[in-house]
Parts: sequence; C-alpha cells; structure tokens
Amino acid sequence: MVQYVWSEQVDSILGAGESLEVLGVRNWALDQAGALDALERLHHEGIAVAGGDVYRLENGRLEPTYDNWYCDRSDDESIDEYIERSIDIARSYISECPNSDGETLFSLVPVAW
Repeated sequence: MVQYVWSEQVDSILGAGESLEVLGVRNWALDQAGALDALERLHHEGIAVAGGDVYRLENGRLEPTYDNWYCDRSDDESIDEYIERSIDIARSYISECPNSDGETLFSLVPVAW
C-alpha cells in the first residue's frame, strides 16, 4: 500500500523536488522555478498554501535556513479568496528570495479542502 504525505494529487506535484526525509521532514524542497510551477499547479487544483520553509544546498546537503513564510485564513475570507491570497503570498516570497547561485530550495505546506 502506497503511503502519501499529503495526497496522491499533491504528492505528484511536490514530489518532483528533493526529499526532506533525511532531515526528518515528510515533504520535498523544490528549486525556485519548480516551486513557482508547483504553486501554479496547486492553484489550478484549488489548493491553498499555508506557508513554507527555505533550504540551501550546502556541499550537496540540504540545510534549513530557518527562513519561512505563512498565510493563515482570515475569519471573513472565503476559501477561494484564501487560495488566491495564499498563492500570491507564496509566489511573492519565493520570487523575491535571493537565489543568485540557484542553491535555494523551498518546501510548500498545502491545505486542501
């Protein structure tokens, strides 16, 4: 029996990244382009992103930077509004994160309804 981290649908999107299992995290980290692509695919599937973490490749090993972002749903916010806002916040954070050497990776925390 296959065990999914999030769901078959989400795992197929995020699983293109580097596994974080070695760090004790059941998720994946994607490079900047991969993370932005994953956001578009999650958005298309109606899946919000509650936040994410930043990692760096250091000597071939993934290391947490302890940088992150989050996006909580407001009490008066519809699910559709939250999906849009959470994707926008994640997209902005990832796009603006310094990554001149291409060694920065991002994990995403999806929220499906």
